[in-house]
Amino acid sequence: MMTSELMIVPLSLQHNIYALRDERGNTLGTGTREVCEVLLYIVTRVKQQESLRTREVRLPARENVRAAIPI
Repeated sequence: MMTSELMIVPLSLQHNIYALRDERGNTLGTGTREVCEVLLYIVTRVKQQESLRTREVRLPARENVRAAIPI
């Protein structure tokens, strides 16, 4: 899961501004701790939904299928 790859790190000495960074060190967003936590939740939620979609059975595309309604 992606939560272990993302980190919330402080950007200021007062610890009032934070950044959400990925495993490569790229900043995904900045803000208060709460803002970064919400962003982290959104990113991990989207990744979870994507992984669920990839588990669905995918049918191969058929090139010779005719349209049911003629145009």
